[in-house]
Amino acid sequence: MNTWPELTALYEVLPELGSCALYDVHIDERDTSVTLGFETAHLPDHPLPEWGEPGTAYNTLYFTLVFTGVRDLRISGILAEAERTVRITEAATGRCEVAVAGGTRSIRFSAAGSRVTRVRVGLQGAL
Repeated sequence: MNTWPELTALYEVLPELGSCALYDVHIDERDTSVTLGFETAHLPDHPLPEWGEPGTAYNTLYFTLVFTGVRDLRISGILAEAERTVRITEAATGRCEVAVAGGTRSIRFSAAGSRVTRVRVGLQGAL
């Protein structure tokens, strides 16, 4: 279930989600979706040519995962901790179980599906 063609085309080995900065969490109760925005300094093995030269044109990759058909959403605190784990597993029902947990905060839910909606690069720390 965790196969995202937009990312697997870029990487030999996908970055571990727990090592990526979680910069955005958006919960949409109308569409029963949760969007998680990640950024990583683990640059792609196969970058897109239009991105330019790694290190000078960009040093960070941003990507957004949208989870749809969300059920059993549980939130404890506001998730802004640097130390946290991200787990996405497939349940016997075929749904994916998502858990992002820090020392005192967490967000957990089950989703019918997931997809990448945006991949972009940028220069982190550039003025």
